[in-house]
Amino acid sequence: MRFKSFAISAAALLMMSVIIGACSSDKQFLIIHYQLPAPSETLEGKKVQLTVTDARADKAFLSDSARKSLLSFNDTYSLVVLKQDGSGNLLGVYDLTALLSQIFSQRMTNMGMQVVPTAESADFKLEIKLKEFRLDLASRKWVANMNYQADLLKDGNVRAAESVSGSAERLQLLKKSDAEKVLGELLTDMANKLDLVRLFQQAQR
Repeated sequence: MRFKSFAISAAALLMMSVIIGACSSDKQFLIIHYQLPAPSETLEGKKVQLTVTDARADKAFLSDSARKSLLSFNDTYSLVVLKQDGSGNLLGVYDLTALLSQIFSQRMTNMGMQVVPTAESADFKLEIKLKEFRLDLASRKWVANMNYQADLLKDGNVRAAESVSGSAERLQLLKKSDAEKVLGELLTDMANKLDLVRLFQQAQR
């Protein structure tokens, strides 16, 4: 009986050690949760080539104060895509432009579009030009800002365009966790805010 009790305690201790070790390890990437909107077939069948360009004048993502709280961050992001039913898919780890490409590709596919790799196989081309993407830590708040230009082209000509900007903030309670949450909220809002239906309506006039 005593031996059985000791075995259970040892197993519990081992499990606790594993959990503590996992929590204390400081990952170098930030985990981004992107929430897809409700699926739609409004733009079903359209073949679109997607490109994302980093057109920021200042390429620094973190402010000096934010960098001090995220010393291990190596400018990569792990993307988890969440569906309306609550399920999620871990897609991989990306740099910034690849992250945005994945997010917008997921949004477009969710609306019935087919994202194709070349202009020759595309009906349209969607260009996302990132103008601002910044994370700051001020007065114990994470503050994230983003701005981009979306151009929809056909036969090499811009047929419709939209500029999207926004911000999000969250109190810093857990350093990296709260930074990840505010970025996930911002990227979800910014990707889903783009009015793709209106862009295609304008482009086809």
